[in-house]
Amino acid sequence: MASGVSNVGDGMVHAAAPLLTLTLTSDERLIAGVSFSAMIPWLVLSLPAGVYIDRFDRRKLMIGANVIRALLFAMIAISAATGTMNIWTFMLILLGVGCCEVVFDMTAQAFLPQIVPPHLLEKANGRLSSLELITNTFIGLPLGAWAFVIAVGVPFGVDAASFAMAAALVASIRIPKDVGNDEQQPIAKPAFIPDLKEGFAWLWHNRLIRTLAIMLGITNMTAMFGDAIFVKYAADELGVTGGAFGLLLALTAIGSILGGLLGERIAKKLGVAESIIYSYFVFGSVGIIYFFLPYVWAIAIAASLMGLAGTTWNVVTVSLRQRVIPTELFGRVNSVYRFIGTGSIGIGAIIGGQIAYATNLRMPFIVGSVICLLALASGGPTLYREVRNHIAPEATPAPPSIT
Repeated sequence: MASGVSNVGDGMVHAAAPLLTLTLTSDERLIAGVSFSAMIPWLVLSLPAGVYIDRFDRRKLMIGANVIRALLFAMIAISAATGTMNIWTFMLILLGVGCCEVVFDMTAQAFLPQIVPPHLLEKANGRLSSLELITNTFIGLPLGAWAFVIAVGVPFGVDAASFAMAAALVASIRIPKDVGNDEQQPIAKPAFIPDLKEGFAWLWHNRLIRTLAIMLGITNMTAMFGDAIFVKYAADELGVTGGAFGLLLALTAIGSILGGLLGERIAKKLGVAESIIYSYFVFGSVGIIYFFLPYVWAIAIAASLMGLAGTTWNVVTVSLRQRVIPTELFGRVNSVYRFIGTGSIGIGAIIGGQIAYATNLRMPFIVGSVICLLALASGGPTLYREVRNHIAPEATPAPPSIT
């Protein structure tokens, strides 16, 4: 429930924030800089955040992150409504929002195994993804774009309220005793650096998780080449602005919702290793469509395929990490994973903005596709082999062709 509530507001902001950015600047580098500001905390904070997630009450960390986000989005709402917002202030506030997102998202992934039995993780992650996507995309995105056209500050005010409500809902969660994890208590640790090194060492010596992190980092970075300037691509190449922009984003999310609903079935039908490899192939291919077919219908199809692959990847790999990484180390190891896999997004935003500024709005997509497909050709065989070696048959059924 908390996730659904906050994601309605989040979806509204995901549509409204790029539109607000376009009213503040037309420079591709600054447009990409907004995405950079929101995502660079993953590169800077993910490592220390992981240590503290393992030290303190995870539920309280999630509540605190949501309360601070509520205050920051209230600031944006007031500034946007009064016309006092500028691009630099917007970036600074989004930097704070990004810091809270790091803490909340990483804590939530570590918190879920405390309330869900191991054999239900895929189902729980799939349903959670579906709920987030439905509320974020089909509800939040169109509402956000239309509300922005009517009153600039409304989407951000709604998001502030949604985070406040989500904080209250998280506070009401009680950890069941039969899951096998007692209520997490603050743990006294002798030093920060040894904890951080322990997380690094565990991930680096586990070839499966290490390979997943590196491959994810590459695809997140290359996908952001185009995503960082998509609002300008939509306006200049597709002729889509205002309320239509939110509708376009909602249409492109169909595949993401299907992925959340079917991710578990896809993994069981194809096999976990196959699902991961096929998803990665889609990651590297959709940019070709953005480059050669700049039409609304083609972009909607391409983004839906990307969404299906992305959500399937998330459902499978998040569940895999939750099963493979020891509970007492999850925060630290997951922080290293996110540092490598998600920290690259901010870097990708800056690169994409520079590519678009120096060439044209289509070029970031094709450059990203080429790099991603090269990464698949290089690391795909290792990833496939490691996933097959680490998944117990009783935990994840093999495809029908394998006996």
